[in-house]
Amino acid sequence: MAAIALDHVHALRGGRAALADVSCTLPEGSVTALVGDNGSGKSTLLEVLAGVLPFVGDASGLPDRRALVVQRTDLGDRLPLTVRATVAMGLWRELGLVGRLRRGDRARIDDALEVVGMLSFADRPIAALSGGQRQRALVAQGLVQAAPLTLLDEPTASADAASRDRIDAAMRALADDGATVVVATHDRTSLARADHAVLLERGRVLAAGTPAAVADVQARMAVEALALG
Repeated sequence: MAAIALDHVHALRGGRAALADVSCTLPEGSVTALVGDNGSGKSTLLEVLAGVLPFVGDASGLPDRRALVVQRTDLGDRLPLTVRATVAMGLWRELGLVGRLRRGDRARIDDALEVVGMLSFADRPIAALSGGQRQRALVAQGLVQAAPLTLLDEPTASADAASRDRIDAAMRALADDGATVVVATHDRTSLARADHAVLLERGRVLAAGTPAAVADVQARMAVEALALG
């Protein structure tokens, strides 16, 4: 898969501009961190890349198969799902809603749970887990799809340090296997572990490049904001 390139992309959310003239490149086989304040357009950009939000502009290199991991720590509160059943939902596109899991599918589910350190929780109700554990289960749901483009929206937001490390390691493993991984994050550690970074503000790209360079831009912006405030 070639690198994904967005060129002059615009998108609306609720009738308002959520992305404005966004141009950036997402390297293949790498982890790209999307950073910026709440409302900067990170989730909107993920939805554009996932193909669930219409946009105007050009996008090249997008694969047919894409996995989107959302932030849903309330998952399972309304449905009696086990962790294993939650991860199996990632195979619905392949199997259909009534498709039966095969031996190989069950092995894929176990492998995904093992990567995020949740195999021992496989048969527990997901509603009984902590927020960080639920996020790890959702990441496993993304992993089991083995999509060439995996998109994650704040996967470590409710996670403790151990869960964060597991999730970051899972993203690294995906990229090392050749997938393009894009993660929206506020976490400085996750940013530092990425290969590439894009800084958004009010739906526009302010900076793109190495995580260190983008972090420097963020730091300068914070100092300027304090001086003005």
